Amino acid sequence: MQSNRENARSKTEALLREGFLSSGIDERVQVGEPLAVMFPNGAQHSWFVPLVAGERLVGFAQLLTSLVPLRVSSFQRHPQDYDHCPDLADWIDLERIAARAASLARQGERLSAPTLSFDGNPDRLAWRVEAKSSSGKTRRLFVAGTAVYEDRGTQGLG
Repeated sequence: MQSNRENARSKTEALLREGFLSSGIDERVQVGEPLAVMFPNGAQHSWFVPLVAGERLVGFAQLLTSLVPLRVSSFQRHPQDYDHCPDLADWIDLERIAARAASLARQGERLSAPTLSFDGNPDRLAWRVEAKSSSGKTRRLFVAGTAVYEDRGTQGLG
């Protein structure tokens, strides 16, 4: 029996075969490991399924947990041009993501493990990291690719 993650991967592979994601994608593009996108309350919202060429993130598919395609995004400037696509590790390497979040940590804050989520709207995918001060106040930090920033709604709380 396939897991939900395997089902998300299989569905994305089928969409590729059917031409649903055919904006210049060729045989060099592989479907990467699906990652769960979580609501802030901890429930799963969707799947982020990377489309990968070597060490580049060519684009991604986002599927609802029911496997209905929500959207597809491409980082290509031109068909079959992968040179300007982001580094895959900027989006999936937890150590790199945690290090980016740590760059905004204040003295004495403890950081949670990164959770793939979104900033306000599911169209704004980002890794969420909770920064907790010794007094118990919490700030949300977001990491999206090479960008790291504090959630405006939690600024000044720590």
